[in-house]
Amino acid sequence: MKKNRTPLQKMSRMMSLILLMAALPFALHLLDKKFLPKRNVASDGGLSTVGSQSDNFDLSEASPEEFRKAFKYQVLKNVELDSFSTGPGIKLGLFLMKSPAGSRVFVCDRYPTLDLYFAAEGIAISGEIPKMVVRIPCTVSEDQNHIAAFPIPFQQIFNSPVSQLEFNTTAPGIREGGKIFFKNVVDEWPQEWTWIGVKFYGQDASDTLEINGYEVISVLGEPLVLPTAN
Repeated sequence: MKKNRTPLQKMSRMMSLILLMAALPFALHLLDKKFLPKRNVASDGGLSTVGSQSDNFDLSEASPEEFRKAFKYQVLKNVELDSFSTGPGIKLGLFLMKSPAGSRVFVCDRYPTLDLYFAAEGIAISGEIPKMVVRIPCTVSEDQNHIAAFPIPFQQIFNSPVSQLEFNTTAPGIREGGKIFFKNVVDEWPQEWTWIGVKFYGQDASDTLEINGYEVISVLGEPLVLPTAN
């Protein structure tokens, strides 16, 4: 004999059905995450995506294609301004790489010299922007996480005639010094200098690594302007 359900039983059954339907999408979501293959999000290949893929101090096992992006990110993500009594300097990120012989070495072992490039943005002399090149030895800093900074002696430079286009720079604890070169400076020294890139030089002049101004901004998020006043 069929048993009649009370209104309360009917309501209870209806509520159970509603709760089951509400929970179904969540259960399907869990099953999808657990059993279905994951899809990779497409990348545009820019430096802004490198951090999640190749955020690694040791690049000695990176493929040539991976290395071309990863070394730039490693250099730029650890950039710091350093302050000296004579002026500011820039510390770059350090990394390990493979030598021509196949051993693991610091970048400075393979590329002993580097140029830091700066421009006086917003100024043009006969269509030419004033430029500054800081040529220094690539030296591992004491913390072994950076390439050591060399000061740019702005007060000495600003007190010199604009016809003097070459200056020396030395850093505490580093025996070898560097040179600072200027181009397209006329009448007076620009007071604001923006970092626009770096180039590393190997023992063979054709062996170089380079980071341009666009890549600097893509990682730092904004231009890096040197403080010129003590």
